[in-house]
Order: sequence, then C-alpha cells, then structure tokens
Amino acid sequence: MLKIKIGTRGSKLALYQANLVRNELSRVYHNLAEDIEIEIITLKTSGDKILNASLSSFGGKGLFVKEIEEALFDGDVDIAVHSLKDVPQVIPEGLTIGAVLKRDDPRDCIILKDKSGVSEADSFEHLLSALKNHAIIGTSSLRRRSLIAKLRDDVIFKSLRGNVDTRLEKLKSGLFDAIVLSSSGLIRLNLASHIDIYLDPLKFIPQCGQGVIAIEYKAGREDIKGAVSHLNDEDTLVCVFAERACIKKLNCGCASPVGAYAYLKEDNLRIKCFVSNIYGEYLEDELEGDRGDYENIGNSLALRLIDKGGLEILSKNIVDDLS
Repeated sequence: MLKIKIGTRGSKLALYQANLVRNELSRVYHNLAEDIEIEIITLKTSGDKILNASLSSFGGKGLFVKEIEEALFDGDVDIAVHSLKDVPQVIPEGLTIGAVLKRDDPRDCIILKDKSGVSEADSFEHLLSALKNHAIIGTSSLRRRSLIAKLRDDVIFKSLRGNVDTRLEKLKSGLFDAIVLSSSGLIRLNLASHIDIYLDPLKFIPQCGQGVIAIEYKAGREDIKGAVSHLNDEDTLVCVFAERACIKKLNCGCASPVGAYAYLKEDNLRIKCFVSNIYGEYLEDELEGDRGDYENIGNSLALRLIDKGGLEILSKNIVDDLS
C-alpha cells in the first residue's frame, strides 16, 4: 500500500489545498481499486512568522515554502502542496514540481469598505475613479501597486499581511478604503461574496502561477511521480510553465513588480507580461506560439522585454519596507 505524507502550511487556505489533493488522490486510487494511506502534516514557515514587516526585506515569498522543502529533503514529508505563486522560479536541486492542478480563477479582485453604489457592471476603472482622493488601499504587492498607480497616482498604499480572514477584518475595521486580493483564495474558502469586482487578467496582469495549486516532491521518487501524475492538468501546466520561464529569464523574484499570464487559444499559447518600477515606468508585451513550445515562448517574451529596456526598468526598483 502506498503511504503519502503531505506537507503544508497551517492556514485555512493551505489546509484546504492539501485536503483537496488528499481527496483527489483518494478518489483516483479508489477508482483504481488500489489502497493508499495519506497523512497531512502542517509546518510553520518563516513567512508565517513574519507579520510586521514586508516579505521582500526577508527574501520574498520563497519564505512560504523553504521549511516545507527542507522537510522533503529530510524525508519527513513525501509531497508538498503549494500555491504556485509562492514558489520561486528556481527550484532547489533535487526537488521537482511534478504536477499542477487545473487552474482556478487567476484574477485579482477588489473589495471595498463602502459598497454603496457598487454593481456587478462596474469596471475596475470606474471603481478606482469613484474612490475618494487619497484613498487608502491595502496591498503589500509591488505588482498590484504598480498597476493601480497607473490609473490613480494619488492613492495611498499600506501594507496588508495575514491570512484571508485577517485581511478582511482589517478592511472592516476601517484601516483601508479598499483591499486587493487573489480571487482564487476567496473562492476556495467560500468568501467570494465579499468580492466587489474581478480584475481582467489581460489588463491587470496577475502574478506568475496565480490560482494554481502545485505538488512538489523529491526527484527520483517514482512512486510519488506515478501517484501525482493522475492529478496533473496539462493545459494548466503549459501555461504556468511558460509564465515561470518568462519571469525566470527576467531574473525576477516573487516580490518584484512584474506579472505574467498565459492562456490557450485552441492549439496556441498566448502569454502577456509586464515589468515596472516604483517610479512609474511600465512596459508590457505579449507573444503567441504553439503550445508545445511553451518554455521557449516564455523565454522569447522575456527577451523581447529585455530588448525594449525591461531590465533597466526593473533595476531602478528599491525594495524597501512597504508599511
């Protein structure tokens, strides 16, 4: 009988994702008439412990996976379940991302404190224009700040950390006029009713891998490779690996003000990426090609951005405390 220990963070969202993987593996093995035993092990990561400072000052979002990857190396867990957007583009040697589940909603969303006059027909641009002068928006993401500042350079950004419930409570308490979150996390936790508007991913380009659950394991574990292969969604894989190739070629970290989003058009893959900096410089481009060439498409788009001055734009970023 195959026994699998799943390593995960202990937040509600992380546990939802780990339980989803466990349930899917159990379903697959039940249909195969084979036995499997699965245990979920929660681990506290460095990112969970840092609540009063920006993640970028401590190394970025890789802090949410470091301890879990160490548990993989030590044999304490067999697979790690991550939000792919938290996983750095460079995976430690000896580990591999062996499967990605079908992508959930990749979009960002806005939640307002004052919902009067809001309707589903409102656009992102309309909502922003309706916010009062010098409105306070909660987000620690340089990417989100950059995209919003393109349209409203008067708004005040303040850091927003903590789990989803904590962030919603901070909005309710009056600390912010609006907050920006990933839609998928709210949807997974049955909190989508809080969302005032979803942001078009072709205009408000999401973080690389946003909305995707990834499974990581130790290279050479053929038993684990065979098990998780049943959960892999190939359409999602080609899209997010194109995104990751693009961001990796740009040599950007999770905290950089960049975004990448790929999607399929029949047998073609189309990817859009932007780079920016804290001074308001912004550059975006897109590229389309055969889906089977997904990694080269991502690399090629990055090279186009580099040729247009993308690295110079990124080099002007000063990572500072976002409080």
